[in-house]
Amino acid sequence: MMITPITPIASVASVASANSIEPLFRIGRNASVNHNQHETGKTGFSFSDILKQMIDNVNATNAQTQTDSFNLAMGFTDLEDLHNIEINAMKADLALRTMTSVRNKVLEAYTEIMRITV
Repeated sequence: MMITPITPIASVASVASANSIEPLFRIGRNASVNHNQHETGKTGFSFSDILKQMIDNVNATNAQTQTDSFNLAMGFTDLEDLHNIEINAMKADLALRTMTSVRNKVLEAYTEIMRITV
C-alpha cells in the first residue's frame, strides 16, 4: 500500500494565484489588482476588494503551510524540499503580519475619526 501526501484544501488554481504576495507590493503603484468601475465612470481600487485579497492570501498561505507541516511530520516530504517548506512558512508569516498591520492602521484611523468633534 502506497501512502500519498495530503493535498491542500483550496484548489490548485486559487492557491497558485493567492500564494504570491506580489499584489500587495503593487497596490500603491497603479497596478491592475482589482480595478472597479464605479457609477461615475472612474476606475480605482476598492478598499474592500484589497482587504478581501489580503484575507484570501493569508488563508491560502496558511493552508499551504499546514499541508507542508503535516506532510513533513508524516514523512512524505523529501529533505530537498525543506527550503520550500521554510519559504512557504515565511510567506504565511509575512502575509499575516501585513494583514495585522493593515487592520491596526484601519482601527487607528477609525478611532481618530471618532474623536473628531463636528
